[in-house]
Amino acid sequence: MFSRTRAKLRAFRRAREGIAALEFAIVVLPFFLLTIGLAEISMIGFAQTSLDYAVSETARGIRTGEAQMGGLDEDQIQQRLCDQVNNFVVLSCDGNLFLDVSRFDSFVDADNDNQEPIEGGEFEDTGFGYDPGAPSDIVVVRAYYRWEIMTPLFEPVFENVSGGERILVSTMMFRNEPYQ
Repeated sequence: MFSRTRAKLRAFRRAREGIAALEFAIVVLPFFLLTIGLAEISMIGFAQTSLDYAVSETARGIRTGEAQMGGLDEDQIQQRLCDQVNNFVVLSCDGNLFLDVSRFDSFVDADNDNQEPIEGGEFEDTGFGYDPGAPSDIVVVRAYYRWEIMTPLFEPVFENVSGGERILVSTMMFRNEPYQ
């Protein structure tokens, strides 16, 4: 019995039919995991870049006084931010995009304002406001986008809040120009 098993093992070792299929079976899972993970991280990168661009353009309107002198309210600025976000990647803004515009007396006060909306694995979307300030005021514009992880297999790797989501954040701090 032992010699028969040994003979079959030797025959299996010498056999070359189907080796390509076996090698493919070994390589296919890591290949597809790598490909799907790369696609997921690329989409997150595109969304982050879009959010950064949108915050930059929206903050420029506040910094130059265009928003204040034009009488734009929070909803209009939020819509402007949403329009800018969707220049590169189409993202759903409803319930996913949050804006916080705050005025500070000094850069030190702005730096010490450690408003952290992610606590205990949950995103707290309350406490955001809209105060674009006046000429020469220090303003911080923060935007948060709730990105839903597309591949459940990668949720533990990419999520930073519970529920399979990643909060993308973009911040811009500046002193308003002395517009009049």
